[in-house]
Amino acid sequence: MIRQVFAWFLKRPDIKVKSGVEIYRMPRTALIWILASLTSVIIPHMLRMPVWLTLLCGCCIGTSVLIFQGRISHPGSKIKTSIVFVVLFAIVTQYGRDIFSTDAIVGVLVVGIALKLLEMKKKQDVLMVIYLCYFTVLAEFIYSQSIPVAIYMALTVLVITSALMSITQTEEFQRPMRTLKLSGIVLLQSIPLMAILFLIFPRIAPLWSVPMQNSNGITGLSDEMSPGDIGDLTRSGDLAFRVEFSSEIPPYSQLYWRGITLEQFDGREWSRRRFRNAQYLGVDKQELYPWFREIRTLGEPVRYNVIMEPTQQSWVFTLMVPQLTNERLFMRREFQVGTQRPINQRMSYDATSYLDHIVDLEMSRGMTNNNLSIPESGNEQSRAFAEQMYAEAESDEDFINTILQYIRNNEFFYTLSPSLLGENAIDDFLFNTREGFCEHYASTFTYLMRAAGIPARVVTGYQGGEFNKYNDTLIVRQYDAHAWSEVWLEGRGWVRVDPTAAVAPGRIEFGSQFTFQEDEGFLDDEVFSLLQFRSSSLLINDLILRMEMIDYAWNRFVLNYDQGMQFALFSRLFENVNQRKVLLSLLVFMFLFTGLTAFMVLRKPIKKAQTPVNALYLKFCRFLGDNGINRHSGEAPMIYSERVAAVQPQWATDVAAITRLYMELAFNKISPEERLGKTHQLKLAIRKFQVIN
Repeated sequence: MIRQVFAWFLKRPDIKVKSGVEIYRMPRTALIWILASLTSVIIPHMLRMPVWLTLLCGCCIGTSVLIFQGRISHPGSKIKTSIVFVVLFAIVTQYGRDIFSTDAIVGVLVVGIALKLLEMKKKQDVLMVIYLCYFTVLAEFIYSQSIPVAIYMALTVLVITSALMSITQTEEFQRPMRTLKLSGIVLLQSIPLMAILFLIFPRIAPLWSVPMQNSNGITGLSDEMSPGDIGDLTRSGDLAFRVEFSSEIPPYSQLYWRGITLEQFDGREWSRRRFRNAQYLGVDKQELYPWFREIRTLGEPVRYNVIMEPTQQSWVFTLMVPQLTNERLFMRREFQVGTQRPINQRMSYDATSYLDHIVDLEMSRGMTNNNLSIPESGNEQSRAFAEQMYAEAESDEDFINTILQYIRNNEFFYTLSPSLLGENAIDDFLFNTREGFCEHYASTFTYLMRAAGIPARVVTGYQGGEFNKYNDTLIVRQYDAHAWSEVWLEGRGWVRVDPTAAVAPGRIEFGSQFTFQEDEGFLDDEVFSLLQFRSSSLLINDLILRMEMIDYAWNRFVLNYDQGMQFALFSRLFENVNQRKVLLSLLVFMFLFTGLTAFMVLRKPIKKAQTPVNALYLKFCRFLGDNGINRHSGEAPMIYSERVAAVQPQWATDVAAITRLYMELAFNKISPEERLGKTHQLKLAIRKFQVIN
């Protein structure tokens, strides 16, 4: 039934061709493979492309079928030029200032391949479409390099290879499953070469950076914070980063992953202050700033590796206080570690942190003023409350404990769905609603500190994570986002104070999932994710952890296989590894591989593949040979038929009919449909002859 549908759909009538114009007559099955290749390439980009671009690709596919059938002719040069200008104008209008973004460029590439279907007059045009499909496979890896995407794109490459192989086959060899099998064999044979080249090809830094749009749906922290911002992240279970510790793992309550320091406050929103003179963290530190030299580290270090997901932002997450040596990183004055460029792809870095530390024992007047600044008007009730409580306190530490005790003793609530705050957000939260998420408590606490004359600031990042028992890694997700405060104390420097611990200690001790698993709004964006059901099923939770283990191994040893890992591999084979030895190993391997391939190809002549018709006839001749009448080398089919009839007269009629049918198929020019039917007829005739005799 399926075969009949395809035969009707791609039925190709006789095409009248103008004299002097040569049009490549593509096999019917080859067109099916090409259209399947283009469709499989387009599918991953459908959600990113505008709807009209997807519809345009569908129209091009449908039009190419009509051209193949001969129902319409190839468009002329004027029509093609008009289509190109209209499409380019529409794309420029659609993307506007983002015309050079990755989404726009990939969209142009996909539509360009689809339009190329309309001018496949020569074999070179068909090959161009197939090669562009191969190239477009790489575009999907710009967006994602996950295991499911890699598997899907591998299957897409299999389909494209089948299309490439199908255009080299005659009509008689056009069998989809046979073509698919041969393509699979070819790709499987290439895996050893691919693996070896992956391991030994020199790992060099990319020659360019791919700009990604910030509106592509990636969730994460921003450099501004207002009530509700971090609470919104609890709707997402997207992975933020993974951590593998190489030393003793700190207590869960100490896992504060510092991201951004916010020091400017306008009465409602906290934002980051721009500092100059960031400390470069590469090997050759030409200058060490005083604030960096004066960092005092105490206690035992915590060593770990972080694999961070792309955020399109320029900061990374570490425990306080970090010590790193990385050419791509620097540390800002507020101890925030950042990168020179936005993180567009998964990033791995090693760090050592000292949880017990002393920083900024002395602060400049400018920094002190910055961290005491609050708006002159607004939140008057909170300001008066802070001044009164501070006047009654014996010290700064006593005042801090008094505020925390006030939060514990009064009816404050930790919730993802707090009431909306008015114009004086601090007053409204502290004395009216008394319900909120971590940013509400950190913002209010920091404001009270500043109002009392104690330098303070807000820090955002992530707190906690989930330990995977199968590979001993820590998984930190978006719903682990957190905000806390830092206060400056005489003789102690900056000290972390988390007011959330006063109202919801379970959040700090056990994590967001433990605290909010029954809260409305938690993981609302994960409708189709297994994360929604992990609290109700140990089996699902176990499955998620095992999947995370596999994904971590994929990221750690495949996607993050860089120059350092390559040198570590070669260090086991050679001493004093350098780029010259790596390159020499590559050249030696390529020489040996080329020599081995040449030997395998040239050691014996390649046997010419038999057509299905010849294979059937030779099988018939072997049957006759088994019955005592062998066919001589080079003996013509008709002469062999007459000799068989002379020896076995009762076979004369059947043998002559089979021979005539074979010669018609082998030497006469007939249509593909007729050839298919007569080949089937020959197969049945031979089978019937063998059964009877």
